[in-house]
Amino acid sequence: MKKALGRGLDSLLNFRNIEKFFTQALEYDEKGMYLYAFYFYMKTTEIPSPFTSKALNNAAVILAEHDFIDEAIELLTEALKYDPNNLEAQENLKILKGEET
Repeated sequence: MKKALGRGLDSLLNFRNIEKFFTQALEYDEKGMYLYAFYFYMKTTEIPSPFTSKALNNAAVILAEHDFIDEAIELLTEALKYDPNNLEAQENLKILKGEET
């Protein structure tokens, strides 16, 4: 029989790791260490969480700032699938698509 107990703990530990990844990404981003920041933003997205949309948005900004516009648009589109109300992702997507008013 497969062990069924302890799954809640696994989820909690994974969520804590995701939160740590997001915090680490923000710290690297603030220091201008964009490669590390991008890595940790993407690590944050490995398990869906409340941080997923924000992490995808922030990773997209890094890509856009380094002229990876198409890739940034893909991440912003994905961010809005997780949180259609993410205003930053909405605005960034409009800007990158040239739809800003």
